[in-house]
Amino acid sequence: MKRFILPLILALSFYFEGVFAQVFSAKAFHGERILAPHFLLAILIFMAIYYIRNNTLWYALLFGLLYDVFFTEIIGINLFLFPAAVYLTTKVMKVLQSNVFIAILVALLNMAAVEFIVYQFYRLIGHVQMTMVDFVDIRLWPTLILNLAFLIIVAFPLKRWLMFWRKELLDD
Repeated sequence: MKRFILPLILALSFYFEGVFAQVFSAKAFHGERILAPHFLLAILIFMAIYYIRNNTLWYALLFGLLYDVFFTEIIGINLFLFPAAVYLTTKVMKVLQSNVFIAILVALLNMAAVEFIVYQFYRLIGHVQMTMVDFVDIRLWPTLILNLAFLIIVAFPLKRWLMFWRKELLDD
């Protein structure tokens, strides 16, 4: 039973990310700002820091594919970006202290990088006409603020929980 808890939490964050985007994003700031929740990516980044890297890479690959299938028009961009973010996080955290504040900062930087790369990719293929200044003002800052609020709420319990499950898994 306990082996299904982590995939269930990832699946629920995937689901609620879509629900949040549908319900709140269009109504936020009277439609002047775009809030893009990255709850799943936040959890994957915390898993990269406080859980087992190889397992996290597999989850990132699977949920990156699911994210592309359900939320984007192009299969492959998040399939690549989610595992890349996890991998880079594990490398960066070998240099940095792994306290929760650094983890939040690293998660936000990863979210900003993913948002920027996706924006640049869509701009390159002509799917988005938004200028860089508009992207930062309308989408990037509101997205980072939303995800910072999410991380402030879940960071401490998520860290504790992931460290517990890592210990449980390694002890078996």
